[in-house]
Amino acid sequence: MALGLACTWPALAAQIDYGVGLSATYESNMFRTTNDPHSELYESLMGAVNLREDNRDLSARALVQVEHRHFTKHTFPDDTTWYLDGAALWTIAPQRAAWTLEDTFREVQLSLTAPNTPSNRTKSNTFSTGPDLTFALDSVNSLVVGGRYGRFDIENSVTDNHRYGGYLRGLHLLSPQSKLTLNFEATRMFFEPQATPYPDVVQVNGYGRYESLYAGSGATLDLGRTHVKQYGGGQTLDGNIGRLTLLKAFGPDVTVRISYSDEISDTYSDLLRGVTVAGIPTDPGVVIIQGLATADLYHSKLGTAAFLNQGGRFQYTLLASGRKVNFATLEQDYEEKGGRLYLSWIHSGAIRFSGFFDYSKRDYLTLSVDPTTPDAPLRQDVDRNYLATLEYRLNQSLTVTVVGNLVRRDSTAPGISYVNRRAMLLLGYTFGHTFEIQSRR
Repeated sequence: MALGLACTWPALAAQIDYGVGLSATYESNMFRTTNDPHSELYESLMGAVNLREDNRDLSARALVQVEHRHFTKHTFPDDTTWYLDGAALWTIAPQRAAWTLEDTFREVQLSLTAPNTPSNRTKSNTFSTGPDLTFALDSVNSLVVGGRYGRFDIENSVTDNHRYGGYLRGLHLLSPQSKLTLNFEATRMFFEPQATPYPDVVQVNGYGRYESLYAGSGATLDLGRTHVKQYGGGQTLDGNIGRLTLLKAFGPDVTVRISYSDEISDTYSDLLRGVTVAGIPTDPGVVIIQGLATADLYHSKLGTAAFLNQGGRFQYTLLASGRKVNFATLEQDYEEKGGRLYLSWIHSGAIRFSGFFDYSKRDYLTLSVDPTTPDAPLRQDVDRNYLATLEYRLNQSLTVTVVGNLVRRDSTAPGISYVNRRAMLLLGYTFGHTFEIQSRR
């Protein structure tokens, strides 16, 4: 939607890049089973458009990609999926009125506990739009009023919902680099009746925020309370709002980032935050929250620490994270700890090597390995993901990529552990330099 807005706006000089890709991928265990694995060779055809516009009136970007996949051994039906990550900010009157639009279309998991196979994924769209009005009281104080309309749509699911929200912010500038705000937010959510016995939900947030950013370093701190009410006899949820981000730049290429959040959230809100991370994973220091096709709210505590070195020929990222999620009704509460190492070596202008290792341990707090046995131990999943990539640029537009991948899950639940080996050969053609052709499933 942001793409269409930017393309039809008068007098724009948008930068538009496009690309196509053709890949062949072999997987040794397509069903992610403990015993009797089935291999598969599938082919993918991809096409993508990347747009950026930045002028006085409009700042917009959108990455749109379509991918068709053909399974040669017919382990799964052939499928076609879209990927969209777009945002636009229309400045109606400078420092007075603006309109925001955000949209993301991607696949989400149907079940958190089942293996990540094509049958456990479905298409979803997350959309938000609305105005922001600023009223200056004096040189350092102002009021900001805004409204939002949002939708969360999931294919072949009853968990769709739409919502209306508004906010009021009182802003005080401490300096050109720092400010304080007092925030009041209210959102009313309407879920499909089949998704929950209480489809009418209101969430109210009140919190204070301190922001400071100077020369690539900064801090953001949110402290407050949240109140969630399910109308029609449902439960009431009350919780804290605590969000902290610390950013320290050591020169133009080295950054340390620490973040923590404690809040009541849902899949819609988590996916919308990911709109700012187009072309995943452009920033391997960002924790991408995997979407889940559920209408349930959950209390989330998430902490991350990242060290990024993105300069020179040798680039790397170290990331540690921990998360605890308590669902309001879904019996899949869990604690998760993990780490990530991303390495990239630019051998020359034509050759790049990269490596990736991801580790996570998820302990379920309410899900046992055998639900029929009262004293059965709780389930634990340990996932390891090793990936190596060689990228060879034949010319300015044509790139050949070779990928080797090993994914392993060790679970205390019977029949859940598996090992999958994957190899991929990708031929990509791009016009422009702002994105790379890759699978974004």
